[in-house]
This record gives sequence, C-alpha cells and structure tokens, in this order.
Amino acid sequence: MEKFKVNHLFSGIILMVSLCVGFVLISGCATQPEKGAQGPAETLKVCPTAKITTLEYFMKESKFSGGPKLHVKVGIKNIADEPLRYRVSIFLPDGASSGGFYPRKGKPPVLQPREEKVRTFPMYYDKIPDAITIKVDEL
Repeated sequence: MEKFKVNHLFSGIILMVSLCVGFVLISGCATQPEKGAQGPAETLKVCPTAKITTLEYFMKESKFSGGPKLHVKVGIKNIADEPLRYRVSIFLPDGASSGGFYPRKGKPPVLQPREEKVRTFPMYYDKIPDAITIKVDEL
C-alpha cells in the first residue's frame, strides 16, 4: 500500500510538470504581429499649398534588382489658387531615400489649382519600415 502512494504521488508530480511545460510551450509559440503590420509611423512635412491625398506602402517585385522591394505611392493635391510644382522626398530611418517632382514633366511642369497627381516611388528596401518621413516642398 505504501508503494502505491509513492508511485501515485510521483505520477501526479510528473503530470503537473508536463502540464506546466506544455502551457509554457504553447504560450511561447503564439505569434506576435510584425512591427509594420499597421504600417510605419508617418512623419509628414507638407508645405501650406499642398495636401497629401494618397499614401500607400507595398512590396512589389523590382525590375532592376532581385526580390521584392518597398514601393511608396504618394498623391499630392495643389490647394493653392495658382499653378505650382512640388518636390517630394521620402526618407527611411536606415538612410534609404527616394523622391521626385510633381509633375515630373510638362509644359509648363505645374499642377493646376485643385489638381491631383499620384506617383509610385520604388525604394531599395526589403521590408516595410518602422517609420517613414515624407517631405513636400513648393518650388
């Protein structure tokens, strides 16, 4: 009878330890969302005559280098009463940057009042960043 109590107690301890280890393993394997799941933290520096209407981030296969690269789609609207041209600059925390003119070309190369232009900028970056800075300057 004494031997049965020791074996029963030992089996109970092993069962409890197994359950605790199982719970630790299950909770440790739970996936956490990626840092960029909701998109990067945005810092926008926009001149008073422009408005950012579209801002999207996505990974797309690059035609210049292998693998998917970050692409940033930016839409700018001229809210001034006169035709203007803008320069857009995109900066990432790791030093990667991109940008261009709105509009890129034309005679004259300006956005008319209340006109909107959307462009996509490819960036040499392999993932969605934690933060992004977009600067819009009037020329």
